[in-house]
Amino acid sequence: MRIALLCTSGLDNASPRGRFLPLARELVRQGHQPHLLLLHPTFDRLEPDERECTHDGVHVAYVAQMHVYGLPGERRYFTLPELALVSLRAAHALWRTCMRLHPDIIHVCKPQPINGLAGWLAAQQLRRPLFVDCDDYEAEANRTHSAFQRKMLVWWEDRLPLHAQGVTVNTRFLFERYRALGIPQVRLRYVPNGADALPADLPPPPALAHLVGQPIVLYVGTLNIASHAVDLLLDAFARVEQEMPAAQLVIVGDGDDRDALKAHAKRLALCNVHWLGRLSTDEARRCYGAACCSVDPVRDTPTMRARSPLKIVESLAAGTPVVTGDVGDRREVLADGKAGMLAPPDDAQALASNILGVLRSTTLRAELQAGALRQREHYRWDTLAAEWSGIYSVATE
Repeated sequence: MRIALLCTSGLDNASPRGRFLPLARELVRQGHQPHLLLLHPTFDRLEPDERECTHDGVHVAYVAQMHVYGLPGERRYFTLPELALVSLRAAHALWRTCMRLHPDIIHVCKPQPINGLAGWLAAQQLRRPLFVDCDDYEAEANRTHSAFQRKMLVWWEDRLPLHAQGVTVNTRFLFERYRALGIPQVRLRYVPNGADALPADLPPPPALAHLVGQPIVLYVGTLNIASHAVDLLLDAFARVEQEMPAAQLVIVGDGDDRDALKAHAKRLALCNVHWLGRLSTDEARRCYGAACCSVDPVRDTPTMRARSPLKIVESLAAGTPVVTGDVGDRREVLADGKAGMLAPPDDAQALASNILGVLRSTTLRAELQAGALRQREHYRWDTLAAEWSGIYSVATE
């Protein structure tokens, strides 16, 4: 089957890079022809030959500007008139490209207005089945600048899946949410995020080489406090650093709250925090092998219950224990604590205690590493892609 996957961002963003592209690669291995249609954060800077490429058999095409300009940490948000124009142009470009492809299946990746409108229109005109992937609580996770903008997000997030032949979700929270909205269970498919296993002998990236051999605590992800509680991690690490001065906190990633988080670390008088910024996908994944543990700091909010963090499954793929909060699917992903440590959410003291437990006990760390290696087998992309493509049978019933 020819499958059009319509996204609202590019491969610099977590969902296309860490979910849709690896799933598409596995669809190629199953004999399908996936086409990843993307928006780019700086579309005007792309040369014509940069707008289309092939990744492991997956056709990738950047077709228009996304709804913000620039990468995380460097973003400029459009004014409302600008946003309306950019959004209409992007929706038109996605629709036009999809129509030219004439796919057998249209899969909207995130139920948002831009790709949602494009996918729905193309499905109606081509008389093709429409599918929707929900991998976030969009209205809660996205930064909006007006009540109207938020209402638009809510409307598309709640309504578009109701008109789809099938809906894929990456968390139990979202599964139950859409079932409660009226989608029959037969049209819902749970497909969590995954990661390919990493070889044990990969060297750390150059940015981390000077810290190898020290007790490293690792965070990889976006620096956005509303959806990633990195401030909670800094509060916890202040306690870790007091009790274990040799501990090192390595933060990989960027985002709109980078400066605010650095200021928070300064107020806490932290000495051993290393801000590595944005690394390549390969370099970021290689950081896990050098760490004693990785951390996914969370609060108990709808946004965090709805999220299936790539950082957790990527850590498991490297055999690195995870320390996180007991929110959403995290207990299930960590095999009820056999592949990592679970703390009450929004509890910096408990988070610090669990981090210290992993750093201090080589026995505990070895047990959790073994658990991580076992658990990663459940989150292999080949297995998950079979679940994903299985929902397409709904279109023929």
